[in-house]
Amino acid sequence: MRIAYLSHQSGVGSEMALARLLSKLARVEPMVVLPEDGPLRGELEALGIPVRILPLAWWIPATHWSAERFLAQLEGLSDRAAALEAWLQEERIGAVHTNTIVTLEGALAAARLGLPHVWHSRGFFGGGFPPAYLDDTGFFFSVVDLLADALVCVSRGVEQQAAASCRLAARHVVYDGFDLDRFLARPVEERGAVLARYGIAENARVVACVGGLQRRKGQLDLVEAAPLLKDLPGLVFALAGAPADAEYVEALKARIAELGLQERFRFLGFEPEVRDLLSISEILVHPSHSEGFGLAILEAMAMGLPVVATRCGGPEEIVEDGVSGLLVPPESPRELAAALRRALADPGELGAKAAERARAFSLESTARRMEEIYAGLAAPSAEKRDLRSRLADFVTDEVLTRARLAAPATPPPSSHSPRSGSWLSRLRRRPPGSSS
Repeated sequence: MRIAYLSHQSGVGSEMALARLLSKLARVEPMVVLPEDGPLRGELEALGIPVRILPLAWWIPATHWSAERFLAQLEGLSDRAAALEAWLQEERIGAVHTNTIVTLEGALAAARLGLPHVWHSRGFFGGGFPPAYLDDTGFFFSVVDLLADALVCVSRGVEQQAAASCRLAARHVVYDGFDLDRFLARPVEERGAVLARYGIAENARVVACVGGLQRRKGQLDLVEAAPLLKDLPGLVFALAGAPADAEYVEALKARIAELGLQERFRFLGFEPEVRDLLSISEILVHPSHSEGFGLAILEAMAMGLPVVATRCGGPEEIVEDGVSGLLVPPESPRELAAALRRALADPGELGAKAAERARAFSLESTARRMEEIYAGLAAPSAEKRDLRSRLADFVTDEVLTRARLAAPATPPPSSHSPRSGSWLSRLRRRPPGSSS
C-alpha cells in the first residue's frame, strides 16, 4: 500500500517517532509530506523515503500562540488542502496517515478523494494545551472521529481522553516503538569532552531535562524545585530542547536569575544526539503538565537512568512508580524536589530496573501492529465518501469561524459560515438512531 504520511513539523519528538516507525514497515510504500525543511527530512531521506514539502497549518493552537497568530497561520486552509489533494492524486496514494491531530489538511484531502485516513493522536490535552481561547476538546475529537477510519493513540491515557467523543472511528492503542539495541550501539563522546562542550564542571552531578522549551513541558516547575535542593553540592540541571516559546524562555531565565541559580542551570538548545547528554547524567527529570507518551523517558531508561516524571498522561504508562522511576503530580515543585532528592540518593537500583523496563517497548511490535491496522482499512463506500466530502466543507468553515471569533481584532465571519459550535455540537448531541 502506498501511504502518504503528514507531519505537523520537521523537528524532533513525535516527528522522529514517525521516522523510526517507517524504518521498520515492511508492507508499506511510504511517502512523507513535511511543512518545512528540518532534521526529520534528513532522517527520512537517509532511509530512502521520498519527501515532499507542502504547507500545512495547525487547526489546534499551540499553548503559547495568541489567537491572532493562530488565525494568521490557519488562513488559506482550503487552498492548502486542495494542493495536497492534487499531490495525492498525482502520486496515486492509497491512504493518508496524519502523524498528529494538530493538522487538518490530510483529513480534508482524504475525505474529498474518498481515501482511508488514519489519525495518530500523540498528544495529551491539558496543562494549557490548547489555550483557553479555543479550549474545546469535544469539538476537536468530534472532527477527528468524523474524518478518520482509524485513530491510533500512543497511550491508554490518550485513548481514554478521546473515547468520550470518538465513537465512529476504530480506536487503537499503539505505544511508540523503540529500537533499543540500535540506540545503545551509537557511539558516545568521552565524558570530559561532553562536559566541556556544555560548560559543566568535571565534578558536577547532572540532572537532564529533555524537551522543547514551552509551557506545557513544565521546566519552570523544575526551576522552582531547584532551591529546595541547594544543599546538594555540584548539582546542575541541563535543559536540552529547542526554544519553542521565546516569552517562556525569557521567563525561565528571569526566574533563575531572581533565585540566584545561574550556576545550576544550563540551556543546551536542541541536542541532536541525546545519548551524549544522558551519558553524563545521573537522572532524567520530566516535569511536563501534559504528555501523550514521552520518548525521552524511554531513552533515559534504556541507558539505565532513573526517571522522575509527572503523572500527566503517558509517563505513568512507561515508568513503574517506585520500581523503575518515581512519579509525582504535575505543577508540584515541592514534590518534584523530594522525588529528585530520593532518586539522587541511590540511583543505581532504580536505574537497573529502568533498563529492564525499556525493553518492553519494541519497535518491531509497533510496526507489525501498524501494518495490521493498515490491512484492516477499506475504501469508504460511495455513501460514506459523499458524506465525508460534504463534512470536509463543513469542517473547514467551522474551524475558520471559530478561529476568527477567537481573534477579536479580525472581522466577523461571512453570513454563510456556520455559527461557532452549531452544526457539529448538535450532531454530537443527537441520541443514537436519530436521523434528523
